[in-house]
Amino acid sequence: MKVDQFLAIVEAQLGKPYVFGDEGPETFDCSGLVQYALGLVGISAPRTSQEQQRWAIPVTTPRPGDLVFYGSPAYHVGVYIGNGRMINAPEPGTTVRVDPVGQPTGYGRVPGLATSAVLAPLAGAGTAAWDRVGEWLSGIRHVVIQGPFVAGGLVLAGVGLYLIVREGI
Repeated sequence: MKVDQFLAIVEAQLGKPYVFGDEGPETFDCSGLVQYALGLVGISAPRTSQEQQRWAIPVTTPRPGDLVFYGSPAYHVGVYIGNGRMINAPEPGTTVRVDPVGQPTGYGRVPGLATSAVLAPLAGAGTAAWDRVGEWLSGIRHVVIQGPFVAGGLVLAGVGLYLIVREGI
């Protein structure tokens, strides 16, 4: 699951120094950290926190992997990891670290990294639980989406057979 990979990459940067304008892999600023980690999972993200805020899909309830924005336009961005915490590169003289979210301006879901809304209650659960539920939901989605089409086809076939028998063909 891409969100798990993204979170693992962001977590692996803990302790690396903040340097304004840097995009890694040894030093980062806030949006450089986001862009770098998303790039490693195959998602091309904009460079600045303002651009990332415009690009992300606004959400009110964050899930792990969502972006946390401060300001409008954003002057800072972090990565939500659950339980009111985020990983971010906060400011010069600090390192990439885990911080409480506090009072952000908003949250954004990364296009291509989103997970099912049904998984939101598991935000504090381990990633293995997310994976199992995601696999289960994937199977259910096929039944829910394809089921009515299959049923409709069976009804049409039944009507055709009825007409053939009734007409004695």
